[in-house]
Order: sequence, then C-alpha cells, then structure tokens
Amino acid sequence: MTAPAQPAEELAPVRASWQPTPAHTRATVAGFAMVVFGVLVRRPELLVLGTPLFLVSLWSFVTRPDRDPVVAAGPRHLTLREGQGTRWVAQVQPGPGVEDVGLALMGTPHTDFEPATRAVSAASDGVGPVTAAVACRSNRWGRRQLGPAVLSVSAAFGGYRWAPDVVDSRPVTTVPLPDTFSARVPVPRPDGLVGQNRSHHAGDGGEFADIRQFRFGDRLRRVHWPVSIRTGQLHVTSTYADQDSEVVLLVDAMHDIGTSEGAGGRSSSLDNAVRAAGAIAEHYLRTGDRVGLRVLGARGVPALDSAAGKNHLRRVLDTLARTTASKGTVADEKRLRGQLRHRVGTGALVVVLTPAISSEVLGHALALSRRGIPVIVIDTLPSELASPDLDVHLLDTVMPEADKHPQASLLAWRMRLLEREHEMRRAREAGVPIVPWSGPGTLDIVLRDLGRRSRAPRVVSR
Repeated sequence: MTAPAQPAEELAPVRASWQPTPAHTRATVAGFAMVVFGVLVRRPELLVLGTPLFLVSLWSFVTRPDRDPVVAAGPRHLTLREGQGTRWVAQVQPGPGVEDVGLALMGTPHTDFEPATRAVSAASDGVGPVTAAVACRSNRWGRRQLGPAVLSVSAAFGGYRWAPDVVDSRPVTTVPLPDTFSARVPVPRPDGLVGQNRSHHAGDGGEFADIRQFRFGDRLRRVHWPVSIRTGQLHVTSTYADQDSEVVLLVDAMHDIGTSEGAGGRSSSLDNAVRAAGAIAEHYLRTGDRVGLRVLGARGVPALDSAAGKNHLRRVLDTLARTTASKGTVADEKRLRGQLRHRVGTGALVVVLTPAISSEVLGHALALSRRGIPVIVIDTLPSELASPDLDVHLLDTVMPEADKHPQASLLAWRMRLLEREHEMRRAREAGVPIVPWSGPGTLDIVLRDLGRRSRAPRVVSR
C-alpha cells in the first residue's frame, strides 16, 4: 500500500480585529508630547525629533485598514505516513492597507520544519491573496498537533496589527510506515467463506485435490476426459476449497523499551511492534483475509474486531497511530487483565507482538496455545538492548535515572534479561514459537510448522 492519499483539508477560518501596536502608541504619545513641549518652551530640537514620529503615527492612523482580512489557517493534510510532510498554511485575503503577513509555529516533537526557525513572512500589495507556509515533516507515528501558531497581519509602518491570540489546529495523525513483509505460507486453519487460503476439505477452489467418479451436481467443466475415456465412466477433478482466515494482532503497549528516533533512526520496542503490526495487517488484508487488532495496556485505544478490506486497513493504521505506552500504574494493570479476557475464534491465528518484558502477556499467549489456537510471538525488543553486554550509555533508555547508579542498573537489567530468557524458553517448550521480527519471511517457517501441527491429533483444554 502506498502512502495514504488524503485530500487537502479545508483550512479553518480565523477571527480577530485590528489593534494599534505598542510602537504606534509610543510614537503617537512621544511625538505629540515632544512637539507640544518644544513649542511651549521654544526648543527646536524637540520639534525636530518629535515631528517625524507624530507624522508617521498620524499617517498610520489615516491609512489604517477599514475592514478585517479574510484568513484561513491550518495544516494541509491531517493524515500522513512516517517520513511524509505537509505544510502549515495561512491564506490571507488582505484588503487595502495591509503590507505584511507573518507566521510562526511552536515546536512539535518528532517533526522537522523548513525553515528551521519555524517562522516566515510574506509581503502584500493589499490586493491579491497572500500565502505564508511552513513545511512540516513528521518522523514518527502518532497523533500530534502541529503548532500552535502565531499569526500576524500588519498595516502600514506596523502601526496596526491584526493578530489572534493563538491559532490551534486539529491533530495530525501520522500512521506507521509498515516494514516490508510477505508470507508465502498460508495460515494453518482457514475458517471463513471466500479467500485465497487452501482449506483441508474439498470444495470450489483452484488447487487440485483428486480425480473421482462423476456425481450428481458436479459441473461438466470439471470432467476429466482422458480418465473418462480410458475407464468408460465419467470422472471429474476435485479441488480444495479456498477460504479466508482470521488473524488477530495483539500489540503489547505495557512497556516502551529503547530510544525512538523516528523514521531512519533507532527504534524502540513499541516502534517495532507498531510497524510490524501494520505490515502484517497490510499483507493479510491485501490477500482477502480478516484482521483484528487489540492494543494491550494502552488507554483510550479501541479494539478492532476482525474485518477485511482497504477501509479496515485504514482503521487499523489509525488505531496503531493512537497507541501510547502505559505508565505502569495499578489502573493500567487492571486494564491489561480486562483486555486479556477477549474472545478468540478457534480458527484464528493470533500474533502477539511484545518485548517479552511483561510476563502476563507471555502467559496469555501460552493459555491461548493450550486451547488449541495457533499462536506466534514476535519479539520486538531492540537487539542492542537484548544483549547482556549492554552499553552503559544505553541504560537511560531502559531505566530512568540509571546514570546515578550505572553499575547497579546494569546488573538489574541483566537479571531481568535472564528472567525474560527463562520465560521465553518455557513458552517455547510449551509449543509457542517466538521469533524476532526480520521483515519478509519472518513467519514462513513458523506457519509451516503450525500447519503440520494442525493436521496432527492434539489434546486441548476446555
């Protein structure tokens, strides 16, 4: 899927009124006072200093704009992909008396601006429309507000200014840029109506199954003439049914381990999970399968039931963009336990994306596997943090205030890695495959093994 082609949003109108600037007030008062005082006390130097100030302020008052400009401002696009850019635009229909338009934006995390000062100005002839724009490039997925902005329209000599207090805009959603992913192995147990995955039972499909004798209801186009002529009886070819499958993505947002530098930089565990979830959802939705999404531990992120289609892909990416890591409070732990009670169909493939720091998430994957549901765990912990020989300079990305006690923090993290490895080994021994995310082909070997396991007798717990 290419970058979402969102039409340019309608810019929001901005309201304000013309007000004299402090410089205009100072020039008027000081110029008038010096002229009057110079006449009264017969001081020509005061007349020389005060007359230009008073004349400029008087000219500004006479030529002040008699009507408000028509201003619309805001970002051009409200939906971006990581690495994409838009423009924060102020469109001004100035009217007579307007000479200058200025625009300045406040800084926004994970966003690059051009110019770097985030401030631009444009001259006006008082007739044609004027556009002031700051280019913004979003480097990381998420939902953020560009700005707020400060907008100013100035009259002659800067004597009067039309300036709203603060110009806010609607948040801009930056959807994750999915990693490149493809899977050549079908989902183990497709359980839908129409799709591209081969079922285990015969039906209308495209993959050859067997040649058998003709039965009432068989289509004539399936008659296999060579065998029919040789045996003297009609034979037809049978095929396996093609069905769609259900893929449920569970994204662990209880922890965000590592440093997030946006597109092209280092990725945290939540970055890896979100981008991998977007890539998996895009692949399976393109093949006609159904995809569901649940973000574990995140607050205010709705769960998406399994559905298919391009519109559902947009919903999945938008939901991933709203993901934020939990703060580890008691309320977050209770929310996680409630989210782990979700229902999963027996024919669904569950993909858990987790840094394996939370033991409850691994335990949930193990419980689903014991019920006979195929489960795959994708390890999203950055490789540089999974090594016991961790650089001391990277500890601050794992533990807060690690610089105060670097050796103790390093020892604590190594102990947590040992516990994590022990929990992952127990999950593997119980039949839950755990693989690191590596883009295309990440799930091929695992799906092939799960397909073989699904055709073997098994004992499940009810």
